[in-house]
Amino acid sequence: MALRLWGSGRRSRSGPALPSDIDALARLVEGVDRDRYLDVQAEDAWQAAARRWPLVAALLELTVEEKKG
Repeated sequence: MALRLWGSGRRSRSGPALPSDIDALARLVEGVDRDRYLDVQAEDAWQAAARRWPLVAALLELTVEEKKG
């Protein structure tokens, strides 16, 4: 696999943020297919939101996992 540079190598505060680590990895490393990986950050975010707003989770028929740890 080849590693590609991300822009100029410097991070910009005004630049757009990537949606997930998987998207960043897919942009940086040739051959990474982002559709084949589970985005744990996204999973954790919606689970936290479902725990925070249980009524909305129930209306959307989302099953909320018990918090680990």
